[in-house]
Amino acid sequence: MEPESADITAEQFAPPPPQGPSFKKRDLTIGLVSLAIGLIVGVGGTLTAASLGVGTGSFLASTAIGDSTQTCDVVDNVWITVGDEGQSISMRSEGEESSGADYIDVLCVLDQLEVPDSVNTRIGSTRALDGRQTATWDYFDASWGYHPDSGLDIVVELSQQ
Repeated sequence: MEPESADITAEQFAPPPPQGPSFKKRDLTIGLVSLAIGLIVGVGGTLTAASLGVGTGSFLASTAIGDSTQTCDVVDNVWITVGDEGQSISMRSEGEESSGADYIDVLCVLDQLEVPDSVNTRIGSTRALDGRQTATWDYFDASWGYHPDSGLDIVVELSQQ
């Protein structure tokens, strides 16, 4: 038996002509609304993240100041005070002729604020003749003075940089 011959034409093997997308008006509206919401959320999220990113370090540093007084159990110490809405801490240690916080409490707070060893050494070796000294580390600026009669007077604040 012979196979039946079929008439095959070139049109049968050609791909169908291209057709444009068939959008419905509803699909277009949903797409545009989704795009608008995505842009709003994306831009808003980016702006929020950027503002938090800039302030994250200072926020954490501000929290560290308050947390340091909790950890060192000096919240109620009149010689160690958090100021500027958590942006600074002022400490005065006792001297030969004046009252103040125990030096160990001041050291505890400084340790919680992760004062570098080099700054601790400078604080510990400051003399009355040296005048007011300063140091900067991480997110903090500090200034201090020392006199044997009045003790150590130190202020640590968030860096303005």
